[in-house]
Amino acid sequence: MKEKIVLKSVNPEEYGDIEVECRVLERADIPAYIDTIPDTEKFMGVKVAPVAARLATPGEVIHTTLTTEIGGRLYMLSEESNTAREGDYVVTNVGSTSNEQYIVRGEKFAKTYEANADGTFTPVPDPRMLTRVPENIMFTTSWGAPAICLAGSYLVTYGPTSFNTLEKDAYAKTYKPYVPTVPQKS
Repeated sequence: MKEKIVLKSVNPEEYGDIEVECRVLERADIPAYIDTIPDTEKFMGVKVAPVAARLATPGEVIHTTLTTEIGGRLYMLSEESNTAREGDYVVTNVGSTSNEQYIVRGEKFAKTYEANADGTFTPVPDPRMLTRVPENIMFTTSWGAPAICLAGSYLVTYGPTSFNTLEKDAYAKTYKPYVPTVPQKS
């Protein structure tokens, strides 16, 4: 099934919204969809870009807006709000054009990031399967958020039924292909 969606302009006084057509996928159908994509478009990737983070105030609401650039213009892909709990962190990708903020639960943050001397945090290597999609798709994440993945961007596989999107420009700024290190024999 296909559905037309409107991507809202980040700068409506300069340019208007645009309409794009997306293939709608049920989350349970995503593994079969990935199987239809050539292996040349699938690889293991790892987040490498540092993040800024601060301890959240319990009850604090963080609004996350994901954006994409199309023809040199920024459009909103999705928006969601989350409420921080005790021990959570508010994380911002360093160097992101959108200054996107999101909440990471405290226990996950401790396993996911290591502190740097400059006050930023570097992701602990955690390879994920990335699949570059040939068409615009939309689905609902396992945590209930709507997800839009535009052609040329990536589906990120977290588990058998857990997926998210990675916009192609965000990939270029925050990820790289994962190359396992081989221990050297002495």
